[in-house]
Amino acid sequence: MGTITFNGLASGLDSSSMIDQLVKIERSAADTVTTKKTNLDSQKSIINTMSSALSSLATAARAMDLDTEVKPRTATVSDSRVAMAVSAGATPGVHDIRVGALAAAQVTQSNKFSSSAAGAAGAGGLDITVNGTKKSIAWTASDSLDAIATKINSAEAGVTASVVKVDDTNYRLVIAAKDTGTKNAATFTETGTPLGLTDPANVKVAAANAQVTVDGIDIERPTNVIADALTGVTLTLNAAHATTDPSSKATVSLDQTALTDKVKKLVDAFNVVNSSLHTQLDYTGTKKGENTLFGDSTLRGLQTALGTIASNKYGDSTLSDLGITRDKTGAMTLDSTKLAAAVAKDPDALSKVFVTNGFAKAITDLADRHTKADGIFATKTQSLTDRQKVMQTQIDRINKGADDLQARLEKQFTALETAISKMKSDMNYFASLSSS
Repeated sequence: MGTITFNGLASGLDSSSMIDQLVKIERSAADTVTTKKTNLDSQKSIINTMSSALSSLATAARAMDLDTEVKPRTATVSDSRVAMAVSAGATPGVHDIRVGALAAAQVTQSNKFSSSAAGAAGAGGLDITVNGTKKSIAWTASDSLDAIATKINSAEAGVTASVVKVDDTNYRLVIAAKDTGTKNAATFTETGTPLGLTDPANVKVAAANAQVTVDGIDIERPTNVIADALTGVTLTLNAAHATTDPSSKATVSLDQTALTDKVKKLVDAFNVVNSSLHTQLDYTGTKKGENTLFGDSTLRGLQTALGTIASNKYGDSTLSDLGITRDKTGAMTLDSTKLAAAVAKDPDALSKVFVTNGFAKAITDLADRHTKADGIFATKTQSLTDRQKVMQTQIDRINKGADDLQARLEKQFTALETAISKMKSDMNYFASLSSS
């Protein structure tokens, strides 16, 4: 239960106001420490933002630390008969391609049935063999054509079955191989009432392999998508060449646009880090507050290290040889024309700097030292957190002292009011005696 105060009823003193002022003075020391603690939150936020920017720079560098990553490829084909997709492992060059035949999936129809209703196909059984695997199904005279198709599909025999209505008195089961190529063609063995699937005349589309000539070499595959003929190249065959058609010319080359975009991402990420460092470390004529990291040795060390990495020589080359230059603030600029000329002259120019001689690794190593879980930034952040804990202890101690002071003053003023009140009562008593 709190102390009851009478606020000067006897003494005439505004004790509540006096106590509030004295406690406020006592508590003001905590306000100063709280401001310092809040400033450390701002510093931690700066470190977190810097860590994120440095991680983005490392991501951009890691995207260019392998030879294949700095040699992105693109492909063009002279006509639509062939499509080509390429990966970084593809060798630049021009290929002569002629499509002799497209791969096809076998399609077989049943005999004609006058109805698709139950019993239309009688009772029977069917063995379906695809690529050496046999699946068997059976049906009764109470099964409709749709029910037979469902049983075939449920058998997962490498084919799909459907019912086609040709006209009101002509229904057929159609069974199509799921995959193209002769090895995926189905063979049928029938028992009971035959469906007619073993009749060669009912094969509407014969299974066929794709036949293509690449640079004069004949290639045959069960599919129209061929990913193993040329390293790093996937060919999609769309149409066969007629005898009089010219060959398709497929060109694999460096994807200069993709390469420039990669380098630009790294330059942009570098500039974000560089700008953030200047924001904290540069003196602009106005004193910076304690909520910044002005003059911080960790950030100055990072700034120096980045500058060294960017200006170092890698083998016989520097970044400027690739069109990457820096101004007096350390900000990077990419000359894409100079970059293109450098890799046109030497296809390995970028790889020699970024991969072979380690520019990309130098960036990622520096970033990792700062951003990993037990890295430089984590250690610095923990140090600031530890300081905040000490400050919070100080704040708690000051506030407790202020609370104790308030309780003590309230008790003392209450005692004073009580004593004065008693004294006044005694004086009134003696005055009444003397007047009687």
